[in-house]
Amino acid sequence: MTEKAALLAQRLIRNVEQVEMKHDRRPPLYDSVGARLGTGTAADKLGASFDCVAPGMRSCPYHFHYAQEEMFIILEGSGT
Repeated sequence: MTEKAALLAQRLIRNVEQVEMKHDRRPPLYDSVGARLGTGTAADKLGASFDCVAPGMRSCPYHFHYAQEEMFIILEGSGT
């Protein structure tokens, strides 16, 4: 990979296993560990994130966005 390609890849590609994860715990309902995937990339309007929600808990309170849509992809367990 050329130096230019490596710099571009660094600004565009994120490996979820290499991003800084933050624990967000707000008892009694919310407990998750996650990371913002767009931070530090060239995608300044990307609202992508990765969240692992503890069993029986929620990731965040009900909310809505004016400029973004949300999509949840459940890899294990079930959503409610």
